[in-house]
Order: sequence, then C-alpha cells, then structure tokens
Amino acid sequence: MGCQITCALILLSGVVLSVVNGVHNSCTTPDGRRGDCLNLRQCPELITHLSAIDRSQADIDFVRQSQCGFHGHDPLVCCASPHISAVPLQQINTDRPSTNNGADNKNPLLPEQCGNQEGQRIFGGLRTDLYDYPWMALLEYDTPNGRKLICGGALINNRYVMTAAHCLKGRSLPSTWRLNRIRLGEYNIETARDCIPDGDTGMFCADPPVVVGIEQQIVHEDYNPHNGDQRYDIALLRLSRDVSFTSFIKPICLPRTSKLESKFRVAGWGRTELRSQSEVKLQVTVPLVQAFQCHQVYQPLGIFLGDGQICAGNGDGRDSCTGDSGGPLMQQNRYPNGDIRWNAVGIVSFGPKNCGRNGIPGVYTKVYNYMPWILSKLRR
Repeated sequence: MGCQITCALILLSGVVLSVVNGVHNSCTTPDGRRGDCLNLRQCPELITHLSAIDRSQADIDFVRQSQCGFHGHDPLVCCASPHISAVPLQQINTDRPSTNNGADNKNPLLPEQCGNQEGQRIFGGLRTDLYDYPWMALLEYDTPNGRKLICGGALINNRYVMTAAHCLKGRSLPSTWRLNRIRLGEYNIETARDCIPDGDTGMFCADPPVVVGIEQQIVHEDYNPHNGDQRYDIALLRLSRDVSFTSFIKPICLPRTSKLESKFRVAGWGRTELRSQSEVKLQVTVPLVQAFQCHQVYQPLGIFLGDGQICAGNGDGRDSCTGDSGGPLMQQNRYPNGDIRWNAVGIVSFGPKNCGRNGIPGVYTKVYNYMPWILSKLRR
C-alpha cells in the first residue's frame, strides 16, 4: 500500500499511527473484523460509539484503537464492512437533550449543553445585554506597551477556545507581542464589575470576568499568513485549566450540518465608527453573500477564495471589524428536541480595511469544513 510511518495526534488522544495515502484501504478492526480505512463521518458504527449518551471508556478506547491514518488532516478509522457512507459528521457532536445539565455526559469531546444564553437581548441595537453570547472570549497579549486585547474567540468546551490562525501567527502581528491569556465572561473591558440598570430595582451585575492562561496554541498546519486568500485561518487554544460554566460563561455549539442561514450574528469589541475599540460587547447582523458574488469582488484583487470560506455582509456599514478577528460568525439552529441554539458556523477572518465598505463583504472561515481537524486536536 505504500504507507509511511509518522507521529500524529488522533481523534481522542496522541498515539503513533500509520498515515495512509488515500482512503478505502483494507484494514482490520480492533475486534478482528475486516474493514476499510475511511473518514470517520462514513462509519456509523464508530459514530455510535462516540455519540452514545451512556458511552463508556471502552467505547472511547475502541474508537481510539480504530485509527488507521489521515487523509490530509482528516482522521481515518478502520470501519467494519458492510458500512454506510452517508452519516453526517456532526452526529459526533454529542449535542443531545439532557435532564441534568450535561452531568450524565461521560468524558465528552464537545459539551451537550451549548449555544444557550439567558435573559432577553436588546433588539434593534448594537449594544448587547450582560447575558448575551457567553461564549465570547478575548485574547490578551503582552506587549512592550502593556497588555492589549486584540482578537476574539469562542469557547467550545471547558478547555478550548476556537479563534483565527492569523491571531496567533498573522503577518501583521508584531514579533514582540505574546499571547498569554484568555478573558471569559467579559462585557465592559473598562470596568472591573459589569452592571446594567435593572428597572426600578437598581442595578444587575454580572460575575467578574475570568482570566485563564494558555497551555497550547494549535494553528492549522496549512495556514500561511502570507497568502492573501487566508485559507485555513483557524486555530484552537487549549486553556491551562478547565473553566466552570456559569450564566456568563458557556460554550457555543459547533455546526452539525453545512447548511447556512440567510443571516448571521457577529459580536465583539472591535473598532466602531467613532473609536478604535468598543468598551462594551457589541453585536451586528450580517447577511450571507453567495460564493459567486464574493468571487466577483475578490478575484480582481488577486484573492481566490475556497470552499472553506463564507462571505457575509452587504457593505451597508454593518460588519465585523478590526478587533473582532477570531470571533464567531453565529447562526441559530433548531435542534430535534425543539431547542434553538447558537452555532459557530464561521470565524472572522478578513475583509476591507474600511469595515462595512459598500459592495465588499467580509470573509469568514467555514467551521463545518474543519470539524474533522477540530476533533482530531481535542483532548481531555
């Protein structure tokens, strides 16, 4: 078969494995059955092992032992024949109804309870409420001039934040800057305690923000900061410790399908019309721009976008902007149990220097296309 040996991280933890150049190579499952080496999404049996709400350590070990290589950066598994090759990848996201806030979810890759927020949003305005988008993260850099909050991110479980690769190794990132911490549960970056008026009863205050160190920075291996198209602009940050979920710190869901809605929400502390950074968390709604329309805008500029990118924003002044980089492009999805939850379908990547410029949409990394990569990097 012409396989070469290498060391790589597999789906659930690091092991040494053979990298298979291609798919559909014959293999033997951990329990001795003949099978094919396939992308994980094509193997219903192993997806069942992962997504079972009562899965055991034996289930996880069986999937781990089934690894047979990679196709690009997608993990391959030995799938017993006969198999069915049309199982949605996002069945791996064990996002099922729970009666005890996820306490029955044993060692999940992704949390059952995600994409929920409490309270009511302030409709019709850019300013968010204290409860809004509790998965929003701020990346904190040490610079020669002190600490700076430059990029955003999204909490996806109690140990990982998803962000843009260019926030870690972008060509415009000064070499003297060091990303060392993540700030969670933030609302107003200029106050130690965030409070808002609460009708006639006084003030309602959020918990103090939580600052967590970074244990590992994981940039997509194919990201090249010098390429104008900024493909593979995705990264994960492993936190130095687990964080506890509260009303103000919660994870966002990752997409279960590739379907995109017609409108999205972006939030962050990025540049506004009047100042270089907003003191409070802002939100904006942006429409989907079809791929062919986006290509017509960017190709004359020498930028050739790919399937792993989304365009949004119609240049009417509403846009993500500098400082929002790495934050999530969000849409609400209805789940089988009737819940409506926020999903991070994109990551703020790049756009025109003058944000919201007429006729030039923003470009976002399409998270669904990178789900195999994300899952291959997560570990306990």
